[in-house]
Amino acid sequence: MATEISGRNYEIPANVRDLVEKKLAKIQERLFDDVIDVRVVLQVEKYRNICEVIIVGKEHDVKAVQESGDSMQDAINLTIDHLKRQAQKNRKKIRDHHRRDGNGRQNVTEWAVQVLEPGNLRETGDHNRPRIIKTNNLAIRPMSIEEAALRLDDSKNEFIVFRDIDTDKVSVIYKRRDNNLGLIAPEF
Repeated sequence: MATEISGRNYEIPANVRDLVEKKLAKIQERLFDDVIDVRVVLQVEKYRNICEVIIVGKEHDVKAVQESGDSMQDAINLTIDHLKRQAQKNRKKIRDHHRRDGNGRQNVTEWAVQVLEPGNLRETGDHNRPRIIKTNNLAIRPMSIEEAALRLDDSKNEFIVFRDIDTDKVSVIYKRRDNNLGLIAPEF
């Protein structure tokens, strides 16, 4: 992947070049799978510092232009933030588009979960076999792991069943006894 950083009416200092490369590397690692080319143009016009970033990818291209009156670092930070938002939006569109293509996979929207009450787990006359006391139907919603963790904190339940938007698999996030969270993600 080629990264081209150029300046118009601006000599690029080493610290600014390092800042741009470091921030772009983070974004490419997290939000892009298919980067072909990255172009950054840093420009100064009178009192305005302008940063323009164009990322060309296999599935989509992203362009962001921001300016700042204070410094070039502020313009770079504003552009990177705008780029993140735009890339996440495009990534969500692509993911949603691919989900609707009807490739034969069934999406589970409701899942019957068997909940057993601890006091009535075993019957005395039936060789102490477990029995189902109560059944709940839970709606499975697509969400990120972070969103599921936030919903679990707000909920009185001890677990949440959800469809992970990154892997498109049904997962379970639960409260542990040590006040941390656990994640169950299937491998199939």
